[in-house]
Amino acid sequence: MKFPIAYHPKFDSLTPRENDLLEQTLTTVSKFVNKSGKISKVKYSTRDAHAKSYSYLKGRFIPSKDENLKEFFPENEFNALVRLSHANLKISKSDRQLPLFGFALKIDDGSSTIANYPLVNFPLFMTKSVSGFLKLFMAINRFFAGSIVTKPFRAFKILISGVPMTFETMNWSFVSAIRNWITSFKYFILARSYYSVGAYRLGNKIIKIKAIPLQFDPEFSTGISILEDVKSYISKNDLKYKILYQIAYDEKYQPINNLTKDWRKTDFLDFGIIEFEEVLEETNLELEQLSFNPFDSKKELQPVGKIQQIRKKVYERSIETRNYNNEKI
Repeated sequence: MKFPIAYHPKFDSLTPRENDLLEQTLTTVSKFVNKSGKISKVKYSTRDAHAKSYSYLKGRFIPSKDENLKEFFPENEFNALVRLSHANLKISKSDRQLPLFGFALKIDDGSSTIANYPLVNFPLFMTKSVSGFLKLFMAINRFFAGSIVTKPFRAFKILISGVPMTFETMNWSFVSAIRNWITSFKYFILARSYYSVGAYRLGNKIIKIKAIPLQFDPEFSTGISILEDVKSYISKNDLKYKILYQIAYDEKYQPINNLTKDWRKTDFLDFGIIEFEEVLEETNLELEQLSFNPFDSKKELQPVGKIQQIRKKVYERSIETRNYNNEKI
C-alpha cells in the first residue's frame, strides 16, 4: 500500500544565499512595477509577469465527490473566476506572440477566497535551481526597467543566466512537453490544457493539478483578436474544464522541488469541473487589481516548494507596489 508524502516545511526552506538573492530580486520587482505603465504604454501599473489580460471568465466550480476534497470544498458548488493572460512582462497590443498563456483560477464561496491556482499551458519549469532562476529573473527585470543605453548589456546578462538551464532541461519530460507544446502551437486559447507546474497542499498531502477542456475546437477563430475569439466561443458553446489532480507518494517519481520533470507512477484523480457562463469586461481596472496569489488560499491548500516560496514574495511585492501606484489614478 502506498502512503502519500506528508507536507513538511522543509520543502519550502530557502538557504541563506537564496534568501539574499531573493531580496535583491524583490528590489528589481519594485523598480519594474514602478515603470511598468511606461514600459507597456498603459495608464496603470501592471503585474511583473503575465501582464496582459485577454479576458476574465466568470463561472462556477463543482467539486468532485472525492473524499480528499470534502473537508476543503464541502458545498455542491463555488464561484469561479479565471483570468486568461500572456506570460510576457510587457503588454503587447498584438496577439501575435509565442503561445505562453496563463489560466489563473480563483475559487471562492461568496465571502472569501478558498483557493487560487495560477495555471499555465506548459507543464514544467525551466530550472530546479532557485539561485539560477533568481539571477535570470533579476536580469529580465533590469532589462525592461533599465535605460536604453544598458539594453545590450542587460540582454547579454539574460543570455548568460539562461545558459545553465539549457542543460537542466535535457530530460525526457521536458523534451516531451516541448513536443506537445509545438503540436498545439496554433491552438485556440480555450482548446488548451493548463497545469499548476509547482505543487500544492491538499491538507497534509501534496498534489499537482491540471485543467482539461471537455470539448473544444483547436482552430476556432474570429480572425479579430483572442478576446473576440473568447467572447464568440462562449456565446455559442458550453465551456467546461475538467480539473484533475495527482498525489505525491515517492519523491523519486514525484519530485517536489525539481520542476523540470513531470510526475510519474501516480494516477490522475477527479478534482471537479469548472463551468463558465460569462466574459467580464477585460479593461476593468478593478479586475486588474485582483490578486490570484496562491498564498491567499486557505492554509491547507497553499503552494509547496522552494520556487513557490519565491513566487509568494514576488506576488506580495508586485501587488503591494501595483496597488499603491494605481490608487493614485
